[in-house]
Amino acid sequence: MKKSFKFRLPSNLQWIPANCTWPKWKPVIRCAMAMWVASLLFLIPRTENMMGQASFLILISSIMSPPEDPFIAVVEREFLIMSLTVLVWASWVCLGLKLSSLARRQIDTEAILSDIFAGSYVEAAPTVIIGVFIFLGIVFILFVRARRGPGPFIFATLYACISLDISFTTAFLFPYPYYTVTQVVFVPLALHSLVAITFAAILWPQTISSQFTGRLQAVIRPLATAMRQHRSMLESPPIGTDFDPSQVYTSVETAERSLAPLAASARLLGMDIIYGRFAPTDYRPIQDHFRRLTARANGMNMYFRLHDPNCETFPATPAPSRPSTPLPSMPSTPLTANSRASSVERSPTAGLGLLSPTEPQHNHEKGDTSAPNGHLSRQRSSHLSRMFSTSQSHSLHGPRHRRCHSHHPPNHHGHGSHNNSINGLNLHGNSHHRHHLSYRHLHRSLHDLLAGPSKEEIAVGVFESNRYMNIEAEHMNHPNREEYSARTFALLRECCDDLLKGCEKALDETANWLEHVYDNRFKFWRRNMKGRREERRRENVEKFEVMLQELARTIEEFKSSKRYNVIDPYRPLFETVDDSSSINLEYDAPPHRYLFHCYVYQYHLMEVAGILQEILKEIIRLEKTRKRNKLWVPIFKLIRPFSAWDTSDMLDDNEEDPDIIPGMKPQWMSDLGEVRRRDPDALPPSNWMEHIMNWIYRRALGFTGGNFLFALKAGVLTIILCLPSFLKSSAAFAYRNKFAWGIIMGQLTTARFRGDTAFGLVARIISTFCGGIVGTVIWYISTGLGRGNPYGLAAVFAVVFPFLFYARLYWPVPSMVNLVFFVTSMLVVGYSYQDEHLYTASAPGFGIDVAWRRFVLVTIGVVAAAIFSFLPPSCTIRAYQRRALATTAGELGGIYCSIVSYANVRRGTNVQQIVQSLIAIRAKLNRTIALKTNVGYEISLRGKWPAERYKKIVELQLEIAYLLSHLMSVVEHLEPAWSHAFLQRTRMLDSDFQGDVLAVISMITTSLKTGNPLPQITPCPLLHRYSHRQHGLNVVHEQSEEDYGLPRTLKLDTLENIQYLVFSVGVSTTFSIFLRLDRLMVAVKQLVGEQYHIHGVGAHHPGSSATSVRRADGSGIEMTPTPTMGSHLV
Repeated sequence: MKKSFKFRLPSNLQWIPANCTWPKWKPVIRCAMAMWVASLLFLIPRTENMMGQASFLILISSIMSPPEDPFIAVVEREFLIMSLTVLVWASWVCLGLKLSSLARRQIDTEAILSDIFAGSYVEAAPTVIIGVFIFLGIVFILFVRARRGPGPFIFATLYACISLDISFTTAFLFPYPYYTVTQVVFVPLALHSLVAITFAAILWPQTISSQFTGRLQAVIRPLATAMRQHRSMLESPPIGTDFDPSQVYTSVETAERSLAPLAASARLLGMDIIYGRFAPTDYRPIQDHFRRLTARANGMNMYFRLHDPNCETFPATPAPSRPSTPLPSMPSTPLTANSRASSVERSPTAGLGLLSPTEPQHNHEKGDTSAPNGHLSRQRSSHLSRMFSTSQSHSLHGPRHRRCHSHHPPNHHGHGSHNNSINGLNLHGNSHHRHHLSYRHLHRSLHDLLAGPSKEEIAVGVFESNRYMNIEAEHMNHPNREEYSARTFALLRECCDDLLKGCEKALDETANWLEHVYDNRFKFWRRNMKGRREERRRENVEKFEVMLQELARTIEEFKSSKRYNVIDPYRPLFETVDDSSSINLEYDAPPHRYLFHCYVYQYHLMEVAGILQEILKEIIRLEKTRKRNKLWVPIFKLIRPFSAWDTSDMLDDNEEDPDIIPGMKPQWMSDLGEVRRRDPDALPPSNWMEHIMNWIYRRALGFTGGNFLFALKAGVLTIILCLPSFLKSSAAFAYRNKFAWGIIMGQLTTARFRGDTAFGLVARIISTFCGGIVGTVIWYISTGLGRGNPYGLAAVFAVVFPFLFYARLYWPVPSMVNLVFFVTSMLVVGYSYQDEHLYTASAPGFGIDVAWRRFVLVTIGVVAAAIFSFLPPSCTIRAYQRRALATTAGELGGIYCSIVSYANVRRGTNVQQIVQSLIAIRAKLNRTIALKTNVGYEISLRGKWPAERYKKIVELQLEIAYLLSHLMSVVEHLEPAWSHAFLQRTRMLDSDFQGDVLAVISMITTSLKTGNPLPQITPCPLLHRYSHRQHGLNVVHEQSEEDYGLPRTLKLDTLENIQYLVFSVGVSTTFSIFLRLDRLMVAVKQLVGEQYHIHGVGAHHPGSSATSVRRADGSGIEMTPTPTMGSHLV
């Protein structure tokens, strides 16, 4: 039997079948038809002559700015293009030509073109004035481009630069003011805009509202999938490596990513024109609800991260160090103090992890274990870590667990280092077997260490790692962890399954409602259509009302009874054996962290269900109030007062200020409170003269910003590239060979950051070469050996354009590569035809001649831009990343203080500002991730850029931002008494502890901004200070002076109280924030290093069993456990 042959495209071509659907083909056909009509205008002799010598621009603009977007978006884009082009022409170009003509010694309006383009009338004074106007104009336009970033202004500034360059480099040749010179650019652009707007309106027109509802479905459906995955995950206990919650994380992350294009559509909702039942702005409340719901769905994922066995540990020795004398075996010096178990912290690429102060740390993988001395190499640490991991595996997962006395001497190779102490219980495996293995392991480790390559970095974070290892080893392990986890999963499944099912149904029905919301709008001519539409509306109302009632009933049942299931393991605590005790102390209950973690899941699930209730109510309201179709025409306002951050949460702004967070107002960035920074070099102004000079000084500082310096540098580069055109001896040669191409490419390649400029160099050269070949092929196919056949070219265009635009819209390559490739193709064809059918003073040829000239001039322009990027002021992505992360770290600290202030005093804090600020910070951090794509193009002879270290810092800050969002939600739900108890338990009102927290944030911020190393000894780990008292299940510690009217003695009613649930979530969330601050400190130390070393500090404390290992060179490694933090439940 013959096997059927199945052809499968390579992975890099899978985008072709993936986008081959009818909805995807509609914009392709629309763009192809629009460009074909534009090409007819180019091919018709009369319209070609009317457009002038730059008639080919109608082809280029059609491929650069096609009508692929909704009608209003196309109108906005084309209006901005034409407005800025007219502004440049009518004001700046005309003014420059007028002033230059005043400086001209010879004005001859009867000059012949051959003499003009030969450079016969070039004079020095007018040329200098023209150069000044080019410089200032380019500086202004590129400053606007850098300031606004990607968005509706990007094409407008691009065409403004083209108009300015072509106008001035041509008009200065004339011995009189040639004011209509910009007309050769304006007319083709105007015709293109007319064609684009027309086709956007008549051929499968799309509205902003329909685009918005489609993108909103892209947010909802992954969330519905996540609810289904939550149900399946709870059916499989977190035991073994089969537990894999990555699919749940992926679904929520997909929904979060879909919020960005949704925000892009929402920006223009108020300007939309649509015929339908619902107004465009009716969807904004639903968008706000789903933005909140996505954040709560992220909170639900925390529970799975707590039980994920594939987690990473706290970074022990995060950086390699300089190798030194190998560590000898010391039989008499056990390494018990350096025992560590692994952290339950999952890699931040998977998302957040949430821990309570006694969360067990478990890992089966090899980890980097730190030695407490900065001179121990990372390679040696890695081998020691493997030995420790082996020991841990034997002790925790061996065939039996035995009690071991603390004075039992472990073997001399460090296998006794895992003294897993839980309430005084020490567990280990077969000592003799491990003793034998350790000899062989250590011998192999030391051999590999001596033979390996040398590293030049010193180990960092040793102080924090040592203390944290003790915390992990002594307080974050439990022998029954898997049993407790399996039971809590089963209890959660019992109590949450119905509510998860209700949420899933609500999400699915909401997505289906949005999918059909515009059906049958234009079928009013059909019989009984009005009655059928009304019947369908009533069915929708009835369906969603029933769904709302079912969801409300499920939520009420969950809150009143089902959620108590997770308390079952703790109920025997309250079955007292005698009347004198309120708690059965003989019962060995699970640690309180398991209950707290269940409460975390329940809280976020209830929040998701509550938000879905609001969404269903909003849908019902719309269905009841919007009964008839109507034409929604808002007061038309095409140009809105765009702020610098209108598109901050939807686009990758590659040229923004690292010290500014788009989306946060300046007054918010002052720590959202009453504190203000001061000028360290001057007192506040005390008289009118000082006020004036202070104002001038602050305004002058704006001219030292990155955007202005970038624009200034680009202006200088433009003048340098214009020199061949301005010199009388080379003016004719430059004009004849179209040096304007090189000038324009040099401007467009120049970017704020050296890496982006280098990427532009590579991308534009390759794209120009390949695009030139494609354009040449199209030209010769259409004309053969002839000089250009308009009918043949029109026929070839009709065949090529659909495929060309399919690739133009869906080819997954960088936008620069895509754009330059297709622009070059059309430029070669357009110039070739124009050269043969229109008389011009410059004749670059046709076919391969045009492609070759284009390639040479583009190469000259981009190489000049790349060389110029190395000259000062030179800005790198590396420096931007560090400064941007410093800014976000500082603002996270300010928001943390505002949340604590709000929890303490419910006034003086704007909650909406906090929420908006957190959204803006997350958007800023996401842009830093996108920005570092081109960092590899920044040539540095000092060494490679530590990409993984920066990635770790970004991920930790994103986690902290999400956790602060969760904490804000918790604080809003806490009653005043519970809020104060929460602040007391978490030490958030303890000035000593808060001083440590804010010192850590301040040190991180300052170190990232300046690049200075951090002190070797810091207040970290904050976790140690945070857990100075063990409350267990109690709300108020038994030794606390104030109880805020809450019960000091734990009762069952307390555990069932909804406020206790919120309180527990707040405690776990706060713990997770401090844990990430500890990890962030170590991550920053990996980046900047350490300073201020003090020998012996932190190595030994009175009452602790310090252990030392002495090396052959006399230097010691101290490994010291911290005092007991307490691990009892209550």
